[in-house]
Amino acid sequence: MSIQGPKTSAMFDRALAALVNGVSSGWRYWGDDDTIVLTGGEGAYVYDADGKRYIDYHLGFGPVILGHGDEHVVAAVTRAVANGTTFAFTQEQEVSAAEAVKRAVPWVERLRFTNTGTEATMHATRLARGFTGRDIVVKFEGTYHGAHDYVMFSTPGDTTDALGSPFSPVPVVMSSGMPRPIGGLVRTLPFNDLEAAERLFARDGANIAALFVEPMLGNAMAIEPQPGFLEGLRELCTRHGAVLVFDEVKTGVRIAVGGAVEIYGVTPDLATFAKAMGNGLPVAAIAGRGPVLGGWDRGGIIQAGTYSGNAVSTAATQATIERLLTGEPMAQLDRVGNALMDGTAKILADKGVESAVLGRPAMFSFYFGEGDPTDYRGATGHDEDLYENLVMAMIERGVMPSPDALEPWFLSAAHSDEDVATTLQVFEESLAEALG
Repeated sequence: MSIQGPKTSAMFDRALAALVNGVSSGWRYWGDDDTIVLTGGEGAYVYDADGKRYIDYHLGFGPVILGHGDEHVVAAVTRAVANGTTFAFTQEQEVSAAEAVKRAVPWVERLRFTNTGTEATMHATRLARGFTGRDIVVKFEGTYHGAHDYVMFSTPGDTTDALGSPFSPVPVVMSSGMPRPIGGLVRTLPFNDLEAAERLFARDGANIAALFVEPMLGNAMAIEPQPGFLEGLRELCTRHGAVLVFDEVKTGVRIAVGGAVEIYGVTPDLATFAKAMGNGLPVAAIAGRGPVLGGWDRGGIIQAGTYSGNAVSTAATQATIERLLTGEPMAQLDRVGNALMDGTAKILADKGVESAVLGRPAMFSFYFGEGDPTDYRGATGHDEDLYENLVMAMIERGVMPSPDALEPWFLSAAHSDEDVATTLQVFEESLAEALG
């Protein structure tokens, strides 16, 4: 049964004729009968071509933290557009936005803007290699650091068999078209396994340029670090002269205004930010402290982009961060997020479903299985069919998380108590349907 209404179906037929698979990103294609076509959004809601309203927990994979069409961001962007958008020179709005980022994330000394999370992690990779004179990059299984070849290994969706032994993991290529030799420059590790990281650094530490880590896994059920894990990674990188990079494309200014450092108390050398920092506008940043940024100061390590630091995106960044720094949006996120986490956990327990609710109020996930997973391998043990059936039933009833259980639910400050009540009712009805 299609979840498309007649107007949405007709609109998607037009999309199929003009766009490959009817989409501009492969993750958006759910099949010819179930790919959603939206015509707009307001606050916590989005609307499809048939005018059907959905409570949105997808939020563009996380960027929309204040709500769709937030008046403060819209006003700032409107002023910026009227004053000129792209200059390819440093402009006043860019400077003001950078200062706002530093107020929000106090450990950051300096930064450079770019446009997407992929660009941010790509430039951070090159900066770390140029600074250290080394080639190897380390990442964790089940993390997605963007769509450039150097980090597209052992990403969400890989089977545990393909990943090899956790004692000696095998980097698994994500896509055709990636040159095979690149795999020799990447090492992968299970998340929360500090002993595995210690073994790797003992063997390859002199050749490791950077260790990339999502402090909380953005594409593996929002799994959090165990006590001492991030601290151990910090010590290893310091001891071996590698650059510690926090990929905060999803967690930055979302799980806390100050990001993961505010929550977990461990400071990296570099961090990449995107998504929520612009409330949906395309903006990202590579931020850091200490000597690593000197690689750009001295020249010879290229970072460039025509649209980097453009007036529209940086105006959105400044407006978003200024709103978040008032404390009101985060208080609302905590309140409605905790209500949803507690309410869904109770419903699952009442229905006798073995499960765990993972993550934090602004970004959380569900694991349908025994125990709490601590890494991607553990997360793959969830009941994928039950979760997908649950979410598709919710979408039919007008509540829209991602049907991929590895992808967290995202909340905005526009979600209300009424939205929570509706969502919990729909969750309970849909779970009963999914359980049969």
